Amino acid sequence: MSFKLQNFEEEYFNSRNDIPEELFDGLKQMGVDINGKRILDLGAGPGFLSAMLSDKGAVVDALEPSEVFRNMGKGYTNGKNVTFYDGVAEDTGLVEDEGYDIIFALRAWQYFDSNEAVKEVKRLLKPHGLMIISDIGFRVNNSMMKETMRIIRSNSKYNQLEPAGSKKYSIQMINSFPVEWFSDFNYHKFDLTNLFKKDYQVKFTDEEWLKRIETSSWLSRFSDHRKESVLTEIDNMLQSTEKKDSYDIPHVLSTAIFKNRNKK
Repeated sequence: MSFKLQNFEEEYFNSRNDIPEELFDGLKQMGVDINGKRILDLGAGPGFLSAMLSDKGAVVDALEPSEVFRNMGKGYTNGKNVTFYDGVAEDTGLVEDEGYDIIFALRAWQYFDSNEAVKEVKRLLKPHGLMIISDIGFRVNNSMMKETMRIIRSNSKYNQLEPAGSKKYSIQMINSFPVEWFSDFNYHKFDLTNLFKKDYQVKFTDEEWLKRIETSSWLSRFSDHRKESVLTEIDNMLQSTEKKDSYDIPHVLSTAIFKNRNKK
């Protein structure tokens, strides 16, 4: 059957609120305390991470350049200790004041100019404050996911399935992050203190899986027509296979923690 695309921001809002508690478990294990901290969330989107940080006792500034996402986020985080600002990581427009205890970037750093963004982080972060970079991805290890990827690859052109953002230019990865980022961080006096990975499962119905694929970086370079064709083919594949109430989709959370060695 034909698959009709929806508004990207709305689909993202409906299908991407999946940040696992494993992130905060890992931070706690590494001695990172969220409660009472002043935190900047870079590339905050509709505020999923910002809301969770607020729920754990943080005072959060959420930086997001998309007006649509900011408006969604203001509604989503209503009543929480979250304030949204318009800006980009490389030039936030934020006043330094006393500085942030933690600056966080979840599923976002690959879309920044890494060198310029870390200079802005250095300006805004307290001495000995923490910069935390985190990302979430799938593990393609079951027949349904493999068939999904086969369909996507068969419909791709040229370099459409390259990694998103600056990840496509990397020559080597460390804990799922480009080694070049670590060079930028080290040059600007940010010490890597910890790396961790967490594996976990998320359940998806057929409809939820289609919505997730629709907003994935895999389809980000596809035209709307090609994207609709791919999603229709995946939908037909799901309908033709043995029906399940839901699929357990393996995910991996990768996180790197850096300490600011700069002095004011």
